[in-house]
Amino acid sequence: MLAAVALVLVVIGVVVYLMPTPDAKIPNKLAGLGLAVFGVGLVLVKAVVIIGVGEAGAQHFLGDVKPNVLEEGVHLINPLASVERMSIREQAFPDRGGVEQIEAQTSEQLNVTVEVSILYKIPQQNVPTIYAEIGSEATMEQAIVLSAVRNGVRDAVATKSINEIFSPERRELAQAIRNEIQAKAEDRIEVETVFVRDIQAPPRVREAIEQKQEREQQVAAEEFQTQIIQEQARQQAEEAKGIAEAQRIISEGLTQEYLTFFYIQQLSQMPEGSLVYVPTEGGIPLIRNLGGGR
Repeated sequence: MLAAVALVLVVIGVVVYLMPTPDAKIPNKLAGLGLAVFGVGLVLVKAVVIIGVGEAGAQHFLGDVKPNVLEEGVHLINPLASVERMSIREQAFPDRGGVEQIEAQTSEQLNVTVEVSILYKIPQQNVPTIYAEIGSEATMEQAIVLSAVRNGVRDAVATKSINEIFSPERRELAQAIRNEIQAKAEDRIEVETVFVRDIQAPPRVREAIEQKQEREQQVAAEEFQTQIIQEQARQQAEEAKGIAEAQRIISEGLTQEYLTFFYIQQLSQMPEGSLVYVPTEGGIPLIRNLGGGR
């Protein structure tokens, strides 16, 4: 629109410049020249396009979209053409920290509600094609991103059982959803990350899952207790083996000669007047007072 006005001003300026009006206070040539210069200035303004950081542009004129992408920086284009700008930065869907709630069915045909959000970006080279086939960035978000997210989540959930859906490890589910969303969107966008915020199931299904988790926790606790008992039994068995081995070593070392030597050694260390028992061959011990005879 601005370029059309500028061209009109240039034409009017040229016409006024060429019209002879000798009685005019302001010469026609000066007035026409001013209009023409002003129009040329407007044309130059419209012909110079600045693409900001994190953006890419698609140039179109009379329904024809040029295939070359306008990258970041200053560009000189047809002043009658228009430029559609799109962000090529990483962006969230839904924006402002929102989530998309999607109802889906598991492989057992059980309904669940999945809350997801994604991070994606538009490849710079795809901007002209997206605008030519779909339209503006807002239209593209509805036509490609929203549709791919909804269909991708449903297809990914359909391959999972209810136990897999509610598994503590959601990374695999998020990766499966990401792969499905990327497949639906094809190469028009790049899906960076998928966040599974929450999964809701019917009350009876959730109760059954909670009961199953409680049973699994109970079994795990019982297995742990069994391991403790087994370890205690193993330690006691090892202790018994150690005692038996010690007794065997002691019994093998208690010979008659060693006992006689040990007896004599102890007698030498006892104070005078001590009362001791003296073993005999008949098995009847004698009592002896050291230092005082029998």
